Amino acid sequence: MFGIVGSMASISSLLFSVVGVVISFLSLSSLGVWVGMELSFLSVLCFASGSSVDETESIMKYYVVQVLGSCICAMGFLFSVNFLEAVLGQFLILVGMLVKLGVFPFHFWVAPVVGKLSWAGCASILLLQKLVPLWVLSNYIVLFKDLSRVEFLCCMTSLVGCLGGLNVLNYRVLLGFSSIQNLGPLILLCCCYEFGLWMYILIYFISTSFLMSSLWQLGIYSFQDMMKSGGIEDLWWVSLYFLSSAGLPPFLGCALKVVLLGGCWGFMPIGTGFCVMTSCISLVFYLSVVLSMVVFWGKSSSFFLKGKYSFLSVVSLLVNLVGGFIVFLVVSL
Repeated sequence: MFGIVGSMASISSLLFSVVGVVISFLSLSSLGVWVGMELSFLSVLCFASGSSVDETESIMKYYVVQVLGSCICAMGFLFSVNFLEAVLGQFLILVGMLVKLGVFPFHFWVAPVVGKLSWAGCASILLLQKLVPLWVLSNYIVLFKDLSRVEFLCCMTSLVGCLGGLNVLNYRVLLGFSSIQNLGPLILLCCCYEFGLWMYILIYFISTSFLMSSLWQLGIYSFQDMMKSGGIEDLWWVSLYFLSSAGLPPFLGCALKVVLLGGCWGFMPIGTGFCVMTSCISLVFYLSVVLSMVVFWGKSSSFFLKGKYSFLSVVSLLVNLVGGFIVFLVVSL
């Protein structure tokens, strides 16, 4: 009985979080955007909170940081709606959204929060809760005359993300730093190319959500869990998502670099080049996952010759290879 009620509460919370995002997108006023964003945020709190003490502690940290960002955003929206101190209002909106996203220098909360959550909670915080702040930034950030400071923040965010992910054994923390590293290109696209922004978000969300769902299904949260797992066949195919996140061709993640270069190189070449360079540094911790599997299992890769393909392997091939080929064709048109 309690399990049924808990599952219904989780589904209702997830539904309301999606409804909040839709309300923000369809709202005709700044305050309506803020209300939808807060509805989505409060619903995610209910959805991501678990029964363990660690999950509750992580959610409380997330709650404190997000309330701070929400208060700053609300002040900025009020200034903008009442035409009082327009420049200050725009600055407060920018700062509030940077806090909610976890952009440098407000990146400190991401790793401690996602490190102890379930994969569903990580997906809701790292993916779903980014949509509205990025949409607001894409509309408000063009009002700033000096975008060089925003470009500097993008460079520092990507640098912090790629360096923070080194020598991390907790895959939830690893994907948290990966999320920080991808915020740099996302905010650059907010400044330069809105269509490229949503294409980048779509590709990133597809690859990351399938990676999280695969690790969730296999019950893997850290390097130690992967070493204890017996499903080596599935783990090999799941490792393709890490290669895709590393941006190696011909996988799906390489299209992210193509979108970034095509959309931002002509406007912000320094920031674009720096973000691409930091993504090369992040290759280290993505490839370390795959190399650790090769070293640990040695010559046990003979399953390639058995012809047995599970559901996870088929999905991984479709998303990373077939999906990457289709996206490259779309981008080239």
